[in-house]
Amino acid sequence: MSPPVWGLLGCSFLFGWALGGPRPLRSLPALSPQVKPGSVPMWVPPDGAEAALAFLYSGDAQQLSGANCSERYEARGAGASPQLPPILWTAAGTVTQAANFLNMLLQANDIRESSVEEDVEWYQALVRSLAEGHPRAYRASLTFNPPPGASHLQLALQATRMGEETILQDLSGNRVPEESPTGALDTPDLQKRVLTNDLGSLGSPKWPQGDGYVGDMRHVKLSPPFLECQEGRLRPGWLITLSATFYGLKPDLSPEVRGQVQMDIDLQSVDINQCASGPGWYSNTHLCDLNSTQVSIKRGFVLGHYLCRCQPGFYGAKEGAVRPTGQFGSNQGSSGRLLRCQPCAEGCTSCLDATPCLAEEAAALRAAVLACQTCCMLAVFLSMLASYRCRQSKRIRASGVVLLETILFGSLLLYFPVFILYFKPSVFRCIALRWVRLLGFAIVYGTIILKLYRVLQLFLSRSAQRGPHLSSGRLLRRLGLLLLLVLGFLAIWTAGVLERGIQHTFLVTQGHTPTGRHFYLCHHDRWDYIMVVAEMLLLCWGSFLCYATRAVPSAFHEPRYLGIALHNELLLSAAFHAAR
Repeated sequence: MSPPVWGLLGCSFLFGWALGGPRPLRSLPALSPQVKPGSVPMWVPPDGAEAALAFLYSGDAQQLSGANCSERYEARGAGASPQLPPILWTAAGTVTQAANFLNMLLQANDIRESSVEEDVEWYQALVRSLAEGHPRAYRASLTFNPPPGASHLQLALQATRMGEETILQDLSGNRVPEESPTGALDTPDLQKRVLTNDLGSLGSPKWPQGDGYVGDMRHVKLSPPFLECQEGRLRPGWLITLSATFYGLKPDLSPEVRGQVQMDIDLQSVDINQCASGPGWYSNTHLCDLNSTQVSIKRGFVLGHYLCRCQPGFYGAKEGAVRPTGQFGSNQGSSGRLLRCQPCAEGCTSCLDATPCLAEEAAALRAAVLACQTCCMLAVFLSMLASYRCRQSKRIRASGVVLLETILFGSLLLYFPVFILYFKPSVFRCIALRWVRLLGFAIVYGTIILKLYRVLQLFLSRSAQRGPHLSSGRLLRRLGLLLLLVLGFLAIWTAGVLERGIQHTFLVTQGHTPTGRHFYLCHHDRWDYIMVVAEMLLLCWGSFLCYATRAVPSAFHEPRYLGIALHNELLLSAAFHAAR
């Protein structure tokens, strides 16, 4: 049963309890969520009102067993709305059909010229069918307005369902109320219908055309929920009365109120949704803080039967007590304070208390690593400036200032991952980490390997003047081809990563410490292992070139230093990837 079932209850007054005579109606005091069974209201309630209040909060029929009553009790403060609750739509449709049936009988048929008493059997059958027309119907009644000056009702029929038995009563001898509430109805809202008779059987009706007025479910009125007083005892079950008026025609063919159709619906098995945000029976009267809790309801027309459950990321603590279940019953809200859940520590999706879930960061160690990395990057940058300033030096000219600056620029890119890892991992940072790392690696060690390849080509030539000479420009073009291959791989990988999911939660994963706390890091998949294999293959090729050029004479021993740098990366990378 969906939440709109609790409905939008109309707050219009009840259209008379015409069938029971002029009994006075007393109402329960306006109920608030702070009131609980057994509490003392602001004023001393009449006999039976406190029992009715306790029954509303408990749903236990034993609360009504020892209470006396002389009138029914209405539950005021249940919320008001001119609309009809969805749970009552079928019952309201049944009442509307019965009222329109009587409208047609009294407006466009010969029976309007007859007395009501002559057709009482028809009305008795109609009342019985109303009582049986809805599974929640408890009682149905039909009342005709008495003629002017009468001291009793012209016709009042009532059918009550008692288990498998239906009790039909004629209450026409009861006194007429001093003021008929049906006279206040707004009749212009009725829909006018013109009936054209094309019937040749039985010589009926006597006129070819007639006027009629009908209503719809918008004309059905609702009473507040109430407990009925039967033989001095309150009946254990909340009821609500649906009423609709039917009309005859005056001599000028305008509608005239003739009577009323009523149906009492049993609400005891209908849920009160105190957590509903819109209008309804006691809607939005819960004591749960919706910013930190989520509310679940229990079944029945009972107040206070709901639970405040902590939302994900919150834990239940109230007045210093830890509640591992994260649930609060409604009775805990009797103090009038909202039940709030406390937020979990940072990084906790769920928790039982305020224990932190994230691993504590060693701020001093992180700052030291970042400072060391900054110094290294500053040294590389100063080396770039010094190399360019001393570009006329023999050592730098022999190596090639452009290639040297390229290697230093690639080294700067290789230092950037430490800065990226210093911050909390995110989708952008995890993607940028791969780009910076792979591009820096390709620039640095691609340039070193190409320089070793040029040395090997010169050594294998019979004559340096006749052999193919690889200038710095030609080496840079070959390095550009290598970088294009790397950029293509990174672009395809990035597109695949962004296409696989909108949330990209797989890029950022959680690691766990031995104590159970977790931390965030960039997730490594099979593509990262492909990158690692490609790096190792490139380094192995460079190692082969180092071995091939070990006997090549050089004025400044450049191949030896290039080999040292390359083998240093090969050994450290192999050890790092093996340990990871």
